[in-house]
Amino acid sequence: MPTFTLNGTAIELVPQPRESFAWLAGQVYRRLHEGPPLPAILTVFAHEGTTTQGLPTTDGRIQAILWTLWQIGIASARIEGEGEKREVKWDKGEHLNIDARPIIEHFTEEGIAEGRALAAALVVVAGRHVKVNGIEMHVKINNFELIKAQAAEMEKRRIDPKNDPAMAAASYVAELLSQGADQNDLRLRAAIELAADLGIRSMFVDAATRQLRIEGFNEQAALAAAYFQGAPVEQFQSAINRAQALNKMALESAQKSGRAPASSTDAVRGPGGSPELVSTTGKSGNQGQQTPFKRRRR
Repeated sequence: MPTFTLNGTAIELVPQPRESFAWLAGQVYRRLHEGPPLPAILTVFAHEGTTTQGLPTTDGRIQAILWTLWQIGIASARIEGEGEKREVKWDKGEHLNIDARPIIEHFTEEGIAEGRALAAALVVVAGRHVKVNGIEMHVKINNFELIKAQAAEMEKRRIDPKNDPAMAAASYVAELLSQGADQNDLRLRAAIELAADLGIRSMFVDAATRQLRIEGFNEQAALAAAYFQGAPVEQFQSAINRAQALNKMALESAQKSGRAPASSTDAVRGPGGSPELVSTTGKSGNQGQQTPFKRRRR
């Protein structure tokens, strides 16, 4: 098993049950766009868990954090200084990380137990964009209550339960745009997040006539969403298959009308063809770079 060095101490990593990573996902998911890069968020969690909370390094929560850091290419991390001068630093390793495999191979029982699934899903979610009328909109993660309310509104537009819910999501986005909503409108931001969760990559909306067409689906985003929603392993391939089928339908529709199809992929690509995972913000690895992290009050 690999070892991760936290604050100068080498810690052996042991495979963990999915519940440990589900706990971590709940802690990290909605912090992704709050400022600090993912390695800094994870390092602070590990540091505070082992110091302030006194958790042993064998605790499933600490193990889940360190596995995730390891899988995004980090070999060691540390906290330096105190108070306002506290800094988070980390170093990249030379070990194989999730860039070394196709993304679908991370979503297996083994991949979940070794943190590959969570690491890949977090980075895909952090880098999502939805193209609306040719304009890239960065998908921001919104307040849970807002998402819940907008999901209820979206469901009202799902006239036929047999239809894919992506159509209802696109219809709701079109409706908000026709009402004059822009990227500062929290309802639209939440609707865009819901559309991204359903795999929508690109759509065209005529706000005047409220007509729309979905032009592309993101297979990676659909897979990440399935993971965060707690789908069992045997359903991950179904998420990919659904996005591929919808992409095929969009392509056929585009060919019939003479339109050029949109790209169905969204994540930044690494040299191995999988998402580039470390640099959610800032330079990859942040080797020696100062990253102040102020603890959020709760």
